[in-house]
Amino acid sequence: MWTMLLFGAQTALGISALCTVLAIVIGYLIGIICGYFPKVDAVVMRIIDGMMSFPNIILVMSLVGVLGRGVGPVVFGLTVVLIPPIARVVRSASLSVKSTAMVESARAMGAKDSWILSKYVAPEAVSVLIVQATMGFAATVLSIAALSFLGIGIPPEVPSWGASLSAAQKYIAVAWWIGVFPGVAILVTVLGLILLGDGLRDSMDPRARRIAGLAKLKTLVKVAAKEGQH
Repeated sequence: MWTMLLFGAQTALGISALCTVLAIVIGYLIGIICGYFPKVDAVVMRIIDGMMSFPNIILVMSLVGVLGRGVGPVVFGLTVVLIPPIARVVRSASLSVKSTAMVESARAMGAKDSWILSKYVAPEAVSVLIVQATMGFAATVLSIAALSFLGIGIPPEVPSWGASLSAAQKYIAVAWWIGVFPGVAILVTVLGLILLGDGLRDSMDPRARRIAGLAKLKTLVKVAAKEGQH
């Protein structure tokens, strides 16, 4: 069981990391370009909206079904479904930077679009990628488990947590641990990634830090008031 968990983690985390990195690079480029160039945005974002109208697991299953079984098709399908949300978040950040005074001043001075993108727009859009990457990583781990549980995409000889859960259905009455430990591994991994993303979002958002500080101060005041009454 321990060996299966380790090799299953290697499969889940390795594929998820690869898909997340590819999706971040592609989605980041699409987002900053669409946010800066309205004509490109009008075309590309409609395609992105159409992709986001499908449930992720259905879109991945369709792509894997067309491309065939294997790690490559799974990586391609999962990367495709991760790109739209990343591109939309980066596009929003790019739009907000585009309307700032520094970009307007640079454009008025005759700066090229490529220089403005590399100097102002691209660095400001990087901060939103960290949180989006952790959320996409967690969603990809779940998608890989779901695909392997259904027997789609990943070959049977490749160890995975989802395949272990699927095989455990036959032995749940006599060997419950075959299904419990892979399920716990998926739960702990996804929960840890989500908590990491929430923590990064709170630490990188000044407004969230102020709200947390005010809540902590309010709690301390209440405690001090109760102690004063006693």
